[in-house]
Amino acid sequence: MQTVLETHVRNAAESDLPRVAELGRRFLLEGPYRDELADNPEKALEMAKQILSNTNGRILVAENEGRVIGAFSFFAYPHLFSGEFTAVELIWYVEPEHRAGGIALRLLAEAEKQAKELGCVRMQLTAPSEEVGKLYRYCGGYKKIEVCYQRKL
Repeated sequence: MQTVLETHVRNAAESDLPRVAELGRRFLLEGPYRDELADNPEKALEMAKQILSNTNGRILVAENEGRVIGAFSFFAYPHLFSGEFTAVELIWYVEPEHRAGGIALRLLAEAEKQAKELGCVRMQLTAPSEEVGKLYRYCGGYKKIEVCYQRKL
């Protein structure tokens, strides 16, 4: 009988950063940013290093059978208007073949827990589609605040 290891969520280590950068790029390339932002692998890795080294940044990974299959990163800052310490999601991506079973929600729950431990009173998430926004409202009481528009200058 084969033993299947359970997926677990943990804080990323420096050795995880190339994989986190890859997942972050997939987050952009497979979503609404795919035609809006240039793919820059070096910048993705640099950003992951900056988040990991910052006391107000966190990178969480979901690992299954020794392989990172998902990531959630956020940065906490005093909100520019209110001053309230706020966590803002930067990457939230789980490989499509691993999306069943609540792994993404486990990453979110751990991110919320760690954001609270940092002193955050708010968590901001991006929703690439209305369906994702419905999930946010359903699972955690998130509400739509604003929709972002962008154009190339």
